[in-house]
Amino acid sequence: MSTGIGVLRERLRVGGLMVLLGVAAVGALTTLERQRPPEVRAAELSYLPKGEYIRVAALGYHQMAADLIWLEAVQHLGELKQTGSGYRWAYHAVDVVTDVDPAFAFAYQAAGTILGVWAGLPHESIAISTKGMRVYPDVWQLPLVVGYDYYYELHDVRAAARYFRMAAVLPGAPEYLGKLAARMTVEAGDPDAALEFLQRLSMQTQDERIRAGLLKRMKEVVVERDLRFLEEGVRRYRVRYGASPKTIEDLAAGGIVNRIPPEPLGGSYRLNQADGTVSSTSLTERMLVHRRPGS
Repeated sequence: MSTGIGVLRERLRVGGLMVLLGVAAVGALTTLERQRPPEVRAAELSYLPKGEYIRVAALGYHQMAADLIWLEAVQHLGELKQTGSGYRWAYHAVDVVTDVDPAFAFAYQAAGTILGVWAGLPHESIAISTKGMRVYPDVWQLPLVVGYDYYYELHDVRAAARYFRMAAVLPGAPEYLGKLAARMTVEAGDPDAALEFLQRLSMQTQDERIRAGLLKRMKEVVVERDLRFLEEGVRRYRVRYGASPKTIEDLAAGGIVNRIPPEPLGGSYRLNQADGTVSSTSLTERMLVHRRPGS
């Protein structure tokens, strides 16, 4: 009996030693793996075959296969010292993931945000986000990410405004998106499009507070449209008369415009004779969206 117990104890001791050795080996391999440059580790993702091949080979377990690839990709997306090339390989892996499992909603949004905001790869961010939009056309976060990429990274205000407008009308989109889309559209030089967008958005909402906010925003867009109209009138006045108008009313008196439009916010329009700009007494600043410092 004692002999059997002794044998059992010896086996447990040996087994425990094997487990400890195994853990130590895994730890050592993990340490060595982390010592390899992140770009080199990420480049191994290039060996991933096309998503349709993995989907066939997975024999019905394509979601599990996608999860495993995602776990590998997310390690490289989250790598603090990752390089541009490493992020591109991680994007490739996410592209494969979403081919294997097109319904992997989180992969589109997470990868799109990381690639655009952290990695500085707006084109890859746009590619994965718009790919997600084709599968999930009602998820407002996806066009929001694309709008971010176009505005902050690619400096394409017109394209950014288009995607913000798309996001603003989707279910669950926050109220500020409508206002932001309108401001971006105005900066792109199309206040009439901003007005149309806001009017459509206002008709779709049942919340009176939101509708009131949109009405105020529409009036601000009208102010910006009027300011541009009047400043063009000042330019034409100078061409015709060889001098600047002294007041905004001179534009109508001189036959440049039919009438001075009423200021919709209850204020009035004033002319800066020195530089020919026109301002509203109701607004402290023109309707321009945020710009990067120095841009």
